[in-house]
Amino acid sequence: MNNTPKVIILIPTYNHAIFLEHCLQRLKQLEPQPDKYIFLENNSTDDTLEVIQEFDRPKELIRMWFRDDAVKHLGNPYEVIGIARQYLLKRARQLDPDFAIFIDDDIVMMYKHFIDQITGRKRDIVGAPYFRPFSNGFFLASKWKRKGKRGLWFKESCQGFQETYLTSAGCLCLSRKIIQDKRVNFLPIIWGEKKDGKRASEDFGYCIRAHKAGYKVYIDCTLKVGHYATADDYKPWMIKRDEKGKVVGYIDFSFGKL
Repeated sequence: MNNTPKVIILIPTYNHAIFLEHCLQRLKQLEPQPDKYIFLENNSTDDTLEVIQEFDRPKELIRMWFRDDAVKHLGNPYEVIGIARQYLLKRARQLDPDFAIFIDDDIVMMYKHFIDQITGRKRDIVGAPYFRPFSNGFFLASKWKRKGKRGLWFKESCQGFQETYLTSAGCLCLSRKIIQDKRVNFLPIIWGEKKDGKRASEDFGYCIRAHKAGYKVYIDCTLKVGHYATADDYKPWMIKRDEKGKVVGYIDFSFGKL
């Protein structure tokens, strides 16, 4: 009897051919491989489609089209990616795997046994630690509650396997139980916890819904996960420029080899 869990990887992507190619190079080195990769692509104008077509692993491609001013038209910055993640979640529900893992196209796997480790935690929601810029600094893309203090907090580091409160869907493992729980979705985008007029991101909102449905959120801080980010996401001192001042690239937070 085969007790190997069925695992799929879900990748939303748009005009990130360079990032996606490196992401997929690392994903191809994973042992074991997932049963299938599911891509959702938003009418890219660069070589993203070619990168997907050349990826020689079992795969599906979902193609969508958003108008160029979709973010402005929809009224918040999280709606488009929320729609993409919700479509991928819907496909996961149809395929009914034991685990579905969201991987963004600018994430880089640093550990070849990533799948066994993150699914082996046997939790319904498990994130992995990677850094990204926020309005108030550069932190892990998760938020914690602190004992005896109000509100939620970012951290600059974490250790071991631990409970968190919110975590990003850039690298997120979901069990069959929560995949099939129709109460927990990325859409509609919801308000933040403090009702302060700010929207929660689609992935933090997913975690908020999960808590309300009785789930806990975890992060495996023992995993090494690299993160590319475009120069537009960064403060001026974090951008790579040439001698003429032209933006020429991004900062690569990955390191090492699988």
